[in-house]
Amino acid sequence: MGILDKLFGGKDEEFISDDEKELREYEENEYSGDTRVESSTYAEFIAEDDFAAGTDSVVVVGTVTAGTFRTGDKVVIESSLTGKLIFAEISGIEKFRKACTSVSEGEHAGFRLDGVTSKQIKRNDMIKKRIEGSEGEDK
Repeated sequence: MGILDKLFGGKDEEFISDDEKELREYEENEYSGDTRVESSTYAEFIAEDDFAAGTDSVVVVGTVTAGTFRTGDKVVIESSLTGKLIFAEISGIEKFRKACTSVSEGEHAGFRLDGVTSKQIKRNDMIKKRIEGSEGEDK
């Protein structure tokens, strides 16, 4: 707290910089309780690379951009080029060559997806957690 703050009892709105005002508006709008999504129901993963792991499975490497993924989660892969949807299930998760059961926002990981080939997945494809009871069950 500065000397002027002590003398005048705090900051006045007119003394706040434009950057501070913009940050407050952003926090009020973007991080309000109404706009937040539960990590248990929503999660996103951006594919950076992929490689075949057997004849009918693939390992996709990338970064979790929202939420939390767990082994056994049903996911939908959205093609960045065509918008086509592919349905799969996470059969394994690895972080830095160590098996784990979940990954959260900001973490770099690899997902093993069964029933998907490396030809079906490209860089920048979005992998999203499927909500129970959502449409589509075909691969």
